[in-house]
Amino acid sequence: MSKKVVKKTKKKISKMDGLGPYEIKRIRQALRKVWHQSHARALVVKRCIGRGGFSYCEACGKRSPKVYIDHTIACGDVDGGFIERLFTPSKNLTGMCKKCHDAKTKEERALKKMLGTP
Repeated sequence: MSKKVVKKTKKKISKMDGLGPYEIKRIRQALRKVWHQSHARALVVKRCIGRGGFSYCEACGKRSPKVYIDHTIACGDVDGGFIERLFTPSKNLTGMCKKCHDAKTKEERALKKMLGTP
């Protein structure tokens, strides 16, 4: 029996003169890299470490091998307020396990789709 190889094609972002989707994607990636090293994020990671040095999910309280830092208010698209939403104080961030983070993200995307916002 032979297995079918399914190739996933990445959606190509066309380049354009000026600030287009390609440049916005690159700006978003660069800002996320800087945020990943921010003090607020480090405080949340530290806050999620419990007894014995294990990390815990702040949403469900279970032990988790990895904690995903989630913004309480979604950052959204790169626009005038994106940087302020991204670099928010640690009280607006939550350390979550993968299961809780994926569930919250799925809810946010469904709500965004229902409201018809881009």
